[in-house]
Amino acid sequence: MSIVNRYEDGNYIVTEYSSGAVERVIKSSSVVHEYVEPQPTLEEMQMQTLLNTEYLVIISELSNL
Repeated sequence: MSIVNRYEDGNYIVTEYSSGAVERVIKSSSVVHEYVEPQPTLEEMQMQTLLNTEYLVIISELSNL
């Protein structure tokens, strides 16, 4: 199977293939999908800060023993 033609049609990339008597046209989105990491919520940031603070307090107490 070989590519006969490739072109853009609006937001799609159209690729035409041929394999002898059989032809196929495939339309695919030209939009690139990127993964966007979700930002932590305020509550999650507060919880992480609390956990970090508790950890530092415990380490400080252990080092004073």
